[in-house]
Amino acid sequence: MNKHITPEDALRRFPELVHLLSIRQAGWNFHLLHENDDLAAVAASYSQKQFTDAIFVFDRTHILANRLLDDGIVWMKEGTDIQEVIQDLLDLPAPGEPGAPSLVIRSSALWLP
Repeated sequence: MNKHITPEDALRRFPELVHLLSIRQAGWNFHLLHENDDLAAVAASYSQKQFTDAIFVFDRTHILANRLLDDGIVWMKEGTDIQEVIQDLLDLPAPGEPGAPSLVIRSSALWLP
């Protein structure tokens, strides 16, 4: 049986989720990511014409955030503190503003299909 969990219930159990609720109220879109019918992560994204910011929460201590421009990922942070990772992403200047990341991060890993 799948029980509906209210935001209040979730916050009582996991107080750090308050940071996800705050960005949801700011217009971020949330998605549940599944792998083999199991919940793998909660993803949140915020898109503007110039960029998309995204956060992936895999568990309480594994969070990944990135900023994506048309050319690719220009900023990425992986961490264990959800508040820190979210705040660092929110503190990024908009593209074109001084200090905004603009160099595309190239993967060093070889990917084979």
